[in-house]
Amino acid sequence: MKNIRNFAIIAHIDHGKSTLADRLLELTGTVEAGRHEAQMLDQNPISRERGITIKLAPVRMKFRIDNLKLRIEEKNILNSELYILNLIDTPGHVDFSYEVDRTLACVEGVVLLVDATQGIQAQTIANAYKAIEKNLVIIPVVNKIDMVNAEVEKTKKQLIDFLGVREEEIFCVSAKTGVGVKELLETIIEKIPSPGFKKGLTLVEGQTLQALIFDSYYDSHRGVIAFVRVFDGELKKGKKVILSEANETFEVQEVGYFHPELTSQEFLKNGDIGYVVTNLKDIHKVQVGDSIVTNPSLSLPGYKKVKPMVFASIFPTDTGDYLNLQKALEKLYLNDSSLEFSTIHSMALGAGFRVGFLGLLHADIVRERLEREYDLSLVLTPPRVKFRHENNNFFEPYVKAMIVCPDSYVGVVMQLCQNYRGKFINMDNKNQTVLEYELPMSELISDFFDNLKSASSGYASLDWEFLRYQQVKADKLELLLNLEPIDEFSEVVVEERSYEKAIFLTSRLKELIPRQQYEVKIQAKYKGKIIASSRLAPFRKDVLIKSGKLVGGGDFGRKRKLLDKQKEGKKKMKMIGKVEIPKEAFMKLFKR
Repeated sequence: MKNIRNFAIIAHIDHGKSTLADRLLELTGTVEAGRHEAQMLDQNPISRERGITIKLAPVRMKFRIDNLKLRIEEKNILNSELYILNLIDTPGHVDFSYEVDRTLACVEGVVLLVDATQGIQAQTIANAYKAIEKNLVIIPVVNKIDMVNAEVEKTKKQLIDFLGVREEEIFCVSAKTGVGVKELLETIIEKIPSPGFKKGLTLVEGQTLQALIFDSYYDSHRGVIAFVRVFDGELKKGKKVILSEANETFEVQEVGYFHPELTSQEFLKNGDIGYVVTNLKDIHKVQVGDSIVTNPSLSLPGYKKVKPMVFASIFPTDTGDYLNLQKALEKLYLNDSSLEFSTIHSMALGAGFRVGFLGLLHADIVRERLEREYDLSLVLTPPRVKFRHENNNFFEPYVKAMIVCPDSYVGVVMQLCQNYRGKFINMDNKNQTVLEYELPMSELISDFFDNLKSASSGYASLDWEFLRYQQVKADKLELLLNLEPIDEFSEVVVEERSYEKAIFLTSRLKELIPRQQYEVKIQAKYKGKIIASSRLAPFRKDVLIKSGKLVGGGDFGRKRKLLDKQKEGKKKMKMIGKVEIPKEAFMKLFKR
């Protein structure tokens, strides 16, 4: 166990985590250089296309060092040659920060990666704080030093000011070319403690079994496959174990390591990171954050359950796919436990699910995964936040937003936050300015991030965390089509945004809904009053022309009779007709 090192790579999005993981895999001989895809640990095709990591990815590596003297806890001098390195690559986007939380509970140290061309960003700071809270060893690394516009010295200074480290403790590497990666790997072995010496854990090896589930997925033949970190004892095939939270006993079917594909082994022991085949077909019994134990009283502390902040409704285009959608959501929930969903029924779209997401990117990724991996055609309604309604009062979720931007953009960024109902909290400007604001979640999920990037020429970065629910003046903005309320487009809106939102919805729907054979009135109702409306004119046939000739020869009475007859027909059609809202209308509203 003294030769095991469990560590993670954490960074802001697109700072080179997965590329560094590739070089480590090559250096340790886990994969052969030039014989694998770039960003190898990003197995998901959506990850590859978008160039972002959306799932944590564990891998086990072996590395041989000769005659390296290591000091651990200033007691043991080791002269060992073979080391087991368990690496977990993590996502960098704020929407997937829960993946980072789960990873940090399984490791003893982290490599904090900073892009030399961008410097410290919002997620760099947020992820570093998470590692500090868990008392993990942090190895600061400056990446992309081979780039023409790299500002290595400036980035080093930012790290020194932020972490309080010495300059010689910062590593400069190029994950792309491999420069400095071997020295970094040796330092990981030297500085990150072995599992037995993790602070706050007193482990008696082999006495009991304690393993933490940090991820899982469903296999149709082998049931739920759980990814675990063993904190004590041993897991092997045939052993009877208990899922602590679910109080479910099962027999282990198989255990093994990630190489990075699943590789069967005889056992997993204290300090190991690997997988367990449970053969459990009920996916609700295996929860991320649960413990696998032999004694229920020895369960490990799990993770703080994250609450979804953005809600949208998902409907299958073909109503017969409802059960397939339900199964797909349940399987997706296994390796994305931040998802939350419940059944709903819509007059316009039939049966579907109300799904909770961590943010807009999370919502878009989930929709795309459902459509691709489970072959579904879906409609996703525009995402909204959930207001609390108590004693006729509305409470809006507020978040604490941290914005990191260059000094020259501070003015425009502060003005932008002001326009989005932001409340200034704090400002720190050592090297880059770090602004802290309280912002309503509903403003954050509109077009705030796009406008922040525009205002700062792409330099600003954003991280946020839920703060509290705050009482606001708000009510439900109802959208009516021919006096019929359409729930899919109705939502709770704060008073100062109600008119702006009503105008947007009525005018946008006028563009998106195709013309009918009868008139369609589009109205927005707020606090019992119609505050905006538009009208979709019907298709009309010129009834005054028959066989290419004008009817009536100028007789107005006869013309009037024909027009009134057409009017009655349209009125009758309106009473029995339903307004057609195509799937594209929902999709275009979502992508506005």
